[in-house]
Amino acid sequence: MHGMGRCITATLLVALMCVSALSASAAVPPSPSDGVATVDADKVNISWSPTFASSVIVQSGCTASNLSMAPIAKAFMTDHPSIEIELTGGTNTFAFTEWTEGRSDIAQASRAIDPVERSAAQKEGLDPVDIMVGAEAVAVLVNPDLGIESLSMEQLRGIFDGSINTWSAVGGPDVPVERVGTVQGKSAYNLIRSMVLNGAGYANMSQHDDVDVPAEVRSKKGAIGFLLYGLMPTDAEDMMIGISVTEHGRPTVPDETTVYSSAYPLSRTFHLVTDGEPDGAIGSWIDFVLDPGKGQTILRENGFIPLPESERVHSREKVAGTLSDDMVFHVYRSYEGNEDRFVTDTTSFVDASPPLGVNVTYEVSAVVNGEESERSPPMTVFIPEKEGDASGVGSYMLPLLGIVGVASCALLILAVRKR
Repeated sequence: MHGMGRCITATLLVALMCVSALSASAAVPPSPSDGVATVDADKVNISWSPTFASSVIVQSGCTASNLSMAPIAKAFMTDHPSIEIELTGGTNTFAFTEWTEGRSDIAQASRAIDPVERSAAQKEGLDPVDIMVGAEAVAVLVNPDLGIESLSMEQLRGIFDGSINTWSAVGGPDVPVERVGTVQGKSAYNLIRSMVLNGAGYANMSQHDDVDVPAEVRSKKGAIGFLLYGLMPTDAEDMMIGISVTEHGRPTVPDETTVYSSAYPLSRTFHLVTDGEPDGAIGSWIDFVLDPGKGQTILRENGFIPLPESERVHSREKVAGTLSDDMVFHVYRSYEGNEDRFVTDTTSFVDASPPLGVNVTYEVSAVVNGEESERSPPMTVFIPEKEGDASGVGSYMLPLLGIVGVASCALLILAVRKR
C-alpha cells in the first residue's frame, strides 16, 4: 500500500508538472505580424499588428450609439491591443435581443433598458446593469431674418416631410422653406429622421458636411437646418431656435442641463447594458469610455455630449473592476553586432535617433503577463548619413586640396621654365 501511495503521489506530481508546463506554454503570446519599417529623414517609423486578441467584446446595436462609440473603440484598441471591440449596428430592440439571447456581451442603446426588456433578460438568468455613458442632441437653425424663435415637434415634422412649404404656415413671412441637412447617415440626420419623421423620408433637402450647415442656413433667405449641438460654432447661436413637444408647450434649446433632464425633445442618452457590474476586459472598456480624458473627450470632439461629472461618477461606480494584464511590446534594434531594446504600449514606434550610414534591423515581440513572444520577422532599413555632418568632412576638404594641387603644379611649371 505504501508503494502504491508513493506511485500515485508521483503520478499526480508528474501530472501537475505537465499541467503547469502546458499552462505556461499557453500563456506565451504569438509574435506580432505585418511589421513595416520606413525611413523618414533621419527617423525610422515602425508599425505592426498583434496577431491575436486575448479578449473579444461584442457590443450589439444601435446604429445611433454606434456612431458615438466607434471612435472611442478605435482609441481603446490602440491603447489595449490585446482587446478587440466588435460593434454591430441596428435598433435598440435588436441590441437587447442579441444581448439577451447570448450573442453579444454588451447591449448599446440610445435609451435606458425598459421593464419588458429587463424582465426578459432576468428570465434568461442575466442581471442587467444599465450604465449611461453620454448623449447627443440636434440643434435646429433658422435664418435669423425670418424672425422664427421656436417650433413645435409637429411643425418641425411638417417642414421636413414637405407638408409645410412656406414660413407663413408657422407664423413667419410668406417665404418658401429651404431645407438644409447633414449628409445621410450622419448622427444628426438619423436623429431627425427617427425622432421627428418617425422613420419616414425627408422632403427635398440639400445635404452638407456638418461644418457647412450654419453658413448654408445664413446664406439662404428661407433656410432651416440642423446639426449636432456639439458641433455648432458659437457664431451660429443667433440662428438656434427653441423646440417644444407640443404647439403650446414651453420651447427649450439644447445644453447639458436640458439634454440630461430630457427637457429638450431632440436629444437622447447613450447606455451600455451588461450582465452584472462589469469587470475584466469589459470593465476596462467601459472604464475607458467613462474616463474624462479619454472616452468622454472623444465624445466631445465628435459633437456628442459628455456626462456631467456627477453622472459620470455615478456610472463609474457601477464598474466592478478592470483588466490588470495589459500588453506591451519590445522593439529590438540591431546593427553591426550591437542590439538595443525599447518598450512601448502601442502598436507603433518612432526611432528618433537611429545609427546613420548602416543597415539597421528591427524586430518586435509581444509581452503579456511577463511572457514574451518570439520576435517578429526582421525589418531592415538603411539610414543614410546627413549631408554636411562630421562623417562627411571630406566633402569640403576635397575642393580645397584640388585648389592647393593646382597651385602647386603652376608653381612647379614656373620653376622649370626659369631654369
